[in-house]
Amino acid sequence: ISPDQDNLDGTIDLGNEVVNPITQLEQTFNDVEANRLSGNISAELEYIDGFTITGRYGFNYVNTSRRDFFPAFDFGTSKIFTLTQNQVNLEKREFYDYTFDLFNTINKTFNDIHDFEFTTGMTVFRAQGNAIFGSRTDVPGNSFEFADLGTATGAGENQTNGSFVSDVRRLSYFGRLNYTFDDKYLVSAILRRDRAMKFGPNKKTGYFPSISAGWIASEESFFPDIDQISYFKIRGSYGELGNDRIGDFLYLGLLDGEATYVLGQDQSLTNGQALSALPNPNVKWETAKKFNIGFDSELFDNDLSVTLDYYRNTRSDLLIPNIPVSGIFGAVAPGASSPTINAGTVVNKGFEGSISYGTSINDDWSFNASYNFSTIDNEVTEVNGTDFIEGGAFGVGQQPPSRMEEGLPIGYFFGLQTDGIFQNQAEVDAHADQTPSGAAASPGDLRFVDINNDGVIDDNDRTNIGDPIPDVTMGFNLSVSYKNFNFKAYAFANVGNEIVRNYERDQVNVNKLRYRLNRWTGEGSTNVDPRVTAGANTNRLFSDYFVEDGSFLRIQTMSLGYNLPVDLVDKLGLSNVKFYTKVDNIFTFTEYSGYDPTASTGAPIGGGIDLGFYPLPRTYSLGMNVKF
Repeated sequence: ISPDQDNLDGTIDLGNEVVNPITQLEQTFNDVEANRLSGNISAELEYIDGFTITGRYGFNYVNTSRRDFFPAFDFGTSKIFTLTQNQVNLEKREFYDYTFDLFNTINKTFNDIHDFEFTTGMTVFRAQGNAIFGSRTDVPGNSFEFADLGTATGAGENQTNGSFVSDVRRLSYFGRLNYTFDDKYLVSAILRRDRAMKFGPNKKTGYFPSISAGWIASEESFFPDIDQISYFKIRGSYGELGNDRIGDFLYLGLLDGEATYVLGQDQSLTNGQALSALPNPNVKWETAKKFNIGFDSELFDNDLSVTLDYYRNTRSDLLIPNIPVSGIFGAVAPGASSPTINAGTVVNKGFEGSISYGTSINDDWSFNASYNFSTIDNEVTEVNGTDFIEGGAFGVGQQPPSRMEEGLPIGYFFGLQTDGIFQNQAEVDAHADQTPSGAAASPGDLRFVDINNDGVIDDNDRTNIGDPIPDVTMGFNLSVSYKNFNFKAYAFANVGNEIVRNYERDQVNVNKLRYRLNRWTGEGSTNVDPRVTAGANTNRLFSDYFVEDGSFLRIQTMSLGYNLPVDLVDKLGLSNVKFYTKVDNIFTFTEYSGYDPTASTGAPIGGGIDLGFYPLPRTYSLGMNVKF
């Protein structure tokens, strides 16, 4: 196909470059075995009336072993997949973690109207791990059967090995006071002191207080005597909680990376070590500060429940990993990465609510339906030490497409804005010069907006082109019972967010999505999708052309169950027998052209970008539960 050929309806001779995927799978050998043991032990002792001491111990143990074998193969000239030397990789990992809680609780009631509960205690968490791994080439017989480090004969750089040891600890002390007056007024206060090894010597400890209060107004004598309202409670709270979910020892400079050095007069290449993540000795706890006020109510003999809250959630000292820095610091070596920093402050605010109605119509029929929602208004209020922080990835070699910037949503999409398609050369000549952005424009190419009106299209014309955070999230549950039958359904939705389409490949020898059939093929053919060409163009630059509405409604689960009659179950000597059928991921209503509108890395800066996640399957289940 010639560089300027646009016709997708003709045949393209790709030669013998591609290997059948089934053939690739047949050349893949791996064996993974995992053993897991977990458990909990708890004990409680009331040593004085109203004084109770409790201890809990929980643990997890995991042991895994993995063996991968890559056989040597050659499918002929011009094939993409060819391996001239086989290789075996072996790996063994062992992890153990435990949590130990010890706390004392005092429960006292005075004059029948003052209820006190005071709890003090501590929590210890420790996670340990170790691994050993290696690889070697030249496995005898080019066979998975003999793939082992002992049988392989590869030497020198063809034989590698490594190991690691990890040890993470966290120690927390806490105190909590609950007070209730006359079963109508409630107050609770908590203070936590958390200490984690993941932070530097002077940053390990964090203090996190919280307080909440409630008033059950429906218990007051002056509350209106309304038969339809059986319960009404007003409540509010403010609390702080720490987050240490980052990598281990990021405040230290560890030689966990790899590097190739040029040494000696002969300029020989020598493999060696390099820094892994660049250290940040000042990294500290991220703090979530949440304020909310709302009410709970029960109506119509508790058949109808209504809850509504206003919340404001501030996350300060936000922990963001891999903040881009200059390559001269060594962040681009294999195994290396940029530092983790406390990037700034983000505020989420909005309303949360739920409504639920359930009743028994008669002895045979009953149902329950519930709906919940949350509105989200996200804004970055502070960025530490810079105007903005970039993150995420789009295409090859392009600038990060997401930003954290004061006054805007975290991780908003930053790129070029489009204004249709050039229909002819006269439009190209009359428009700003797009050559500085990578290539001169031609008819059929995307037309970018000259934001700063300087006559050229370049990085200075990038702007806000989307928000990955939904305006509203919601969920719906339905349960209907008839005699021994029970039907349940669950659906959820996101509304008002954008998602970046970043799973397409622009090589000439791969399949294209169906929408490319509506590409520009001549003046007036379309003003939406650009021409198809293998020649130089700027159509793959990150722009709002790749940003789509990510709103969706997903019917997630439907199930139908049947419980055997009680008298029949009793005759069988059982407690309960239930047959059920269930379908998961039933259908998603969305205008997004990708497989899954929920596809995202989940990163604070770089989320909402679909990198080509494997589509979720629709799953059908048929089963039986038996209780003895």
